[in-house]
This record gives sequence, structure tokens and C-alpha cells, in this order.
Amino acid sequence: MIVTKKRSRRRVVRIVLGVFLSILALFLTAISGVYAYFTRSLPTMQGEIEDLPVRAPVDVYRDSYGIPHVYAKNYEDLFFVQGYIQAMDRLFEMDLSRRAVRGRLAQIFGPDYVKTDQFLLTLGFMRDAEVSYAALSEETRLFLDRFTAGINAYIERHKGALPPEFTLLNYEPEPWTPLDSVAIGKYMSWTLGGNMQNELLNMALVDALGTDKAALLFPAYPKDGIEIMKKTWQSVGLDKDAALALFDVTLRTERGRLGVPGVGLGSNNWVVSGKLTTTGFPMLANDMHLEMKAPSIWVQQHLVVDAEPEGMNVTGVIFPGAPGIIVGHNAHLAWGVTNLDPDVQDLYIETRHPDDKSMFLYNGQYEKAKVYTYEIPVKGEEKPLTYTVTVTRHGPIISDVFEQSVPLALRWTNQEPTREIEAMIGFDRAKNLEEFKIALEKFNVPAQNFVVADKEGNIYYRANGLIPIRNEGNGLLPVPGDTERYEWKGFIPYSALPATQNPEIGFIVTANNQPIDDLYPYFLSADWAPPYRAEAITRGLQERLEKNGKLSFDDVLSMQLSTRNVQAERLAPVLIAALDRAALEGTAKEAYALLRTWLLNKPSDEADQVGPMIYYAFYEALLKETFLPVLQDEKLFERYLAYGHAINTMDRFLLEDERWFKDVLDLGEMGRERLLKDAFVKATDTLSETLGPHPATWRWGRLHTLGYKHPLGGVHPLLALVLNRGPYAVSGSPVVPMAASYPLSKPYDVTSSAPWRYGVSLLDMEGRDILFGGASGHPLSRHYADQLPLWRTGKYKSLLFERKDVETAAGQGRRLLRFLPPSSPENAPSPSARRAL
Repeated sequence: MIVTKKRSRRRVVRIVLGVFLSILALFLTAISGVYAYFTRSLPTMQGEIEDLPVRAPVDVYRDSYGIPHVYAKNYEDLFFVQGYIQAMDRLFEMDLSRRAVRGRLAQIFGPDYVKTDQFLLTLGFMRDAEVSYAALSEETRLFLDRFTAGINAYIERHKGALPPEFTLLNYEPEPWTPLDSVAIGKYMSWTLGGNMQNELLNMALVDALGTDKAALLFPAYPKDGIEIMKKTWQSVGLDKDAALALFDVTLRTERGRLGVPGVGLGSNNWVVSGKLTTTGFPMLANDMHLEMKAPSIWVQQHLVVDAEPEGMNVTGVIFPGAPGIIVGHNAHLAWGVTNLDPDVQDLYIETRHPDDKSMFLYNGQYEKAKVYTYEIPVKGEEKPLTYTVTVTRHGPIISDVFEQSVPLALRWTNQEPTREIEAMIGFDRAKNLEEFKIALEKFNVPAQNFVVADKEGNIYYRANGLIPIRNEGNGLLPVPGDTERYEWKGFIPYSALPATQNPEIGFIVTANNQPIDDLYPYFLSADWAPPYRAEAITRGLQERLEKNGKLSFDDVLSMQLSTRNVQAERLAPVLIAALDRAALEGTAKEAYALLRTWLLNKPSDEADQVGPMIYYAFYEALLKETFLPVLQDEKLFERYLAYGHAINTMDRFLLEDERWFKDVLDLGEMGRERLLKDAFVKATDTLSETLGPHPATWRWGRLHTLGYKHPLGGVHPLLALVLNRGPYAVSGSPVVPMAASYPLSKPYDVTSSAPWRYGVSLLDMEGRDILFGGASGHPLSRHYADQLPLWRTGKYKSLLFERKDVETAAGQGRRLLRFLPPSSPENAPSPSARRAL
């Protein structure tokens, strides 16, 4: 009986085990099948691709990080293969950006994106691209056409084996066009230039606070001017709610969760004369602060034309969907950029004809506006939606997106015919500083701070771009559009833009800070980044010079990883004076002791330190206690933190101007100190709830984190496992050179930092760089995130430039992909046919 039961149990166990193993086998088979299906689209690293419309073989070496090094015999072949390789590495990212500029996001993401598409169509990136494409030189259009042909050749040859995102979203990309590349460049200008949102916010602030209080928030604007504009808005029915409604529509273009480039918060660059370096040659460093996402906003590429009298050897980065290299170095010079962030947008309050919505009043007469009709395909809907955009003499009526009765038109330098792609190719081919300067005149949007160094020993700075000269006003508030009174009367002459060459001090630093003094004759902007990053970099270079006499390449690059907090250094006397007298108790007292020690010992924002966690929680509470009681609107307060340059204003109130505390908050003579104490206690209470009751454990990196997040990584937890990495504790902050910024209204998840850090020593063009992520956009590629560990630990890799080094890194041909022309000469494309491809 017992034996029978044992046998029965064994039989049951065998059956259960068999079923389990069968299910496991089926599961593993399914997983293997899915894996095999999705890996079909992995980038090809070696072999030959035949019968392509190139005149001569083109070699593409992949180094150990999967970065392509393209060697061609002529420019047309080079740009064709660059397009092909870009599509191989980043096609979904390219297509997503292309869908944004075309207003076609709802087609793959559904009805939630209809308003986004409407606003993007209203902005008119494709309309602006048509104007700018026509302005390009014939040679540039040829190169752009060849780049486009390369993208389309990849798409055509890989139908059925496209990146996995296309399968997940169940669509195929349409053929690429040259206008797509130009329009994506225009979209980058939207993310990096303008102040339309600031104008809307300022209008809401004036309506909510009144003239006197609002004037304290933006002192660059005369108070009587604010009052005049307020009466204008009130006369047509504009108010805070209308301004915020339109403001929120503009936020729909910030598609961080989609992987479309989002708002850029700043950048750093500096260049050092050879007189101050250990090599005797200039050194340059650049880290641009943009949205942090997977894959990276940048593509690393190395482009070589080695068989023409006017050859080229250039390496660096480009944004997906564009030809050439936008930032990097060639054999003769190196360059870097930061955002100048001038005011290049104005909102005009238009007067519509009562009976004809396409007519608008101007100087006593009604003028006919242009009207464009678009179709917006929507996922899940049988028929596309129809949407109409009206464009006045000033620009598109952006308020029509949310059917606001008062028409607001946007004028913007992006609407001008500009030649950025031509400029970029000019940078890449420049053999000396003078040739670079000629190319630089063609780069007009977005306006940037360029620093350049050449092998002749020159260092150079130029603020460039189209910056309007206004008849009246300074662009801080919307103005009437029915009169010529507020028109632009041209642009600041190129020769009058800020520039310097070989300054006596021996180095140049820019970090989105104000580049001019009060004597400069033109208005650039009233919205500059805080000066703290620029000051920390400048001090750091000077201190290293004083200590060592000369700057090494390591010294120059080390400033990219500096977490020195100059803001805390400046505010320390005010904060300590107030909190020393605050009679704090318990946890607050313990936390203040830690903060005080940090403030008095060269404060830096390291992830493993407690000081920055207490400091930023305190600062966050201080912002809330200072502004929310007056704004009395959570939504307006959040928007102010996001776009109101709240840091500049808060620090001005703390260091220079106490009227807000005394008069607006009505706190009296000692009001600032009472507010500081209250804010600190509330901050420590919040930290106790979040991180526990022991301040010594409140390390900055516990909350200050950064993830490598794919646009589809938030759709499902299983996708997140495959597509996302992190989050990781990170050092830095919004105000230090090692920028790691987060929305002040939603701390402390980092959304903006340096996707690419790079530097060059011009003695032998030794370059170093590191990318946040990897070269490939394919989630199953080993190069999807292989640079991430180096980026997180503040390390660099070599920026390979010499062919012998490239071939070694490519495994002596093991990672060589050769592009071959048609086998029969009669089948090779003629120049005219190549142009049509």
C-alpha cells in the first residue's frame, strides 16, 4: 500500500515536471523566436553591401563602441553612406523627430496627440524648411539629396527587418525627404531659442499680481510699459487663464517621453590659449546640456573624404536626421557651442475682421492672411482630421489651437530663410579660422555661442545668429499687431555681435551667461542663465593656473565634472546669518549643523554628500514660501518655476532687493530671516518624511537620480526592462558646471544634463569624448548603452581620428562594412540620376 502511494506520487511528480518542462520549453522557444525576430534589424558591422548608387567603394569601420568611421573617395558618396548608416543606427529616432515636425504623432500614438500635432503644424516647421531649403547652395542641396538617398536606400532594403519600435507600434516609415532634415534642424531651434512661453507667463503674472508686484519679477521692463501692455490685453479680453491655457499647449511640444528633443537648459564651453597649456597649443572643451533620453540626442560619427584635392577629415556629433558634423574637430581646428538664448520671438495681439477670419487690421487697413489646410491622421480613426492654420504678416496664429477668441501671432527668426546645413558642412571642411568664420555667418538659428581653436594657435569666440532690432519694446510681453509701432526693423549686424579673438587673459568661457555689459548698444535678452556655472569654470581654470603654472589636458577637461556650487558660496552669508539666529530644534538643528559645515567648506554637489540634499530641499521650500503666497495659484507657481527664471529672481531678492519680503509679503524689517527659518524647518520636515529621521543619511544621490529612458519604456514594465537603464544616483545640479538639472516644480529626477562631453588638445588633435548611452538606437545592440558606465563615472574614451587607430579599434577589418557600386559600369548612376535618388 505504502509502495503504491510512493509510486503514485512519483508519477504525479513526473507528470507535473514534464508539463512544467514542456511549458518552459515552449516559453524559451517563444522567447528565442521573438529575440531572433527583433535581432534581424541589428546594425550590420561587417561584410559588403553591393549595387549601391556610389561611384567608388566606401569603407565604414566600426570601433569597439560601434561608432562608424566613414571613408569615401568623394563627397557625394560620403553623404549617401552617412545617411544609410544613420538610418541603420537611429531610424526610429529619426522618424519620431520627422513626425514631430510634420505634425504626424497622433498617427502612431493616438488621439491624445492631436493637440500636439495641431500646435506643431501651427508653428510651421515644414513651411519654414521649404524657405530655407530654397536658400541653400546648389552643392549643399546635392549633398542633402545624397544623404536623403542613403536613408531611403536603407529603408527600402530593410523592409520587414526594421528596428523593433516599428513592430511594436505597427507601422513602417515613409520615404525620407530633404525637407525632413531641414525641418528637424528648425525644430532644434524651437527647443533652443525663443521666449514665447516667457511672454505668456509674464502676461499671466501681470494679470495675477498687478503692475507694481510684477515689475519686481522682471525689472528689465519699464513699469509704465507693463501698464500700457496690461490695458491692451484687458481691452481685448486676454487674462491669466487664457495665457496659461496657451502656455500649456506649448508644453505639448516637449516630448521627452517620446524621445523628441526637449527643452535645452544650457551648456558649457571654454577654450584655452596655447600660452597657458602644457603643450603650447590651444585646448577646447564643450558639453551641451540637453534632454537625457534613450537613445542619445546625439549621433557620434567620423567622416573622411580622402581622395579629392579638397578632402575632409572631421569627427564629432550630429543630431539624427542631418548630414555632416555640427560640433567636433577636423584636422585644422576644433569648435564647441553653447546656447546664446537671445529673445528671437515676439507675440502680436492681432485684430481680426468681424466677418472674415482671414483678414487682419494693420495701420488702418485689413490685410489678407495666408491660410493652410492640413490633414492629421489619427490612430484608430478611419478619416483624418482637418486643421487650418492662419498666418499673418507677423506669423502663425498660435491661439487658434485652443480656439482662443483673441488671435495671437508668433513672429520668430525661424521663419527666415537660413542655411544651417550649409554652415555645418562649411565648419567640417574649414582649413583655417577665416574659412570657419565665413561658414559661421550662415548659421543663424538657433543663435549660439561658438568657441573655436586652430592649430595656428588662435582662440576665438563669436555670438552669432539672427537677433531682431525692435522699433519699441524688448520682447518681454505681447504687443499690439495692428500697428507698425512694434515691428522689427532688421537684425543686429553680424559685425556688431559679441566676439573676441585671442584675448589677453588667455581663455574664453561661456555657459549661457550674459556675454555683454551695459554699454552694448543692442538688446539681446532679459533672460540669461544664472552666472554660477561660468564663474565656477573661470575660477577653476585660474586656480589650476596659479597652482601648476600651465594647464594640462586633464585640467581643462576636469572642469566638465566640477560640482563646485558658486551659488551656495554667494548665498552662504545670508543663509548662515539667518539660521544662526533661528533657535532651531531637534532634527532641524541637526540638519543645519550639517548644512553649515558644507556651506563653509567650498560647497560641492556630490551624490554621496548630505549638504546638497539639505541645501536644495531648503531652496525648494524657500521658493514656495516666497512666491506661492503672492501668486495664490499652484498652476501659475509651477509654470513660474519652469519658465520664470525663478533662480535669478530668488537670488536677487536674497542678495540685493528685499522689497518682496518687506512690502509684497508684508513681513517687515526682519521678514526675510523669519521666512528663511520657516522654509528651513518645512524642508527638514519633508526630508524626514521622505528619507527618514536621521539627517546624516540624507545623501544627495538618494533622490537626485538619472535614468536612461526610452520613449516606449513607460508603456509596459516588460518594455522598461528591455529599453530602460537605471535610475542612477548622480552628482551635479542645475547651477554647477557638471549640470544635472531637474524641473524646480518636480524635484529631483534629472531631465537635462550633458548627453555628450568632449574636448580636444590641438597639438596632435587628441580628442576625448563620452556619450550618455551608446552609438546604436537598437535596444538589443551591445552598443545601445555601452558608454553609459563611463559617463556615469566621469570617464572618457579616445575620440579616434587617425586611420591607423581606427583600423586597430575595428579589429583590423573584423568590423569593416564596405559599400560597393554597381558591378557593371553602365549601371552606375549618372550625376543627374544621383541627384534624383
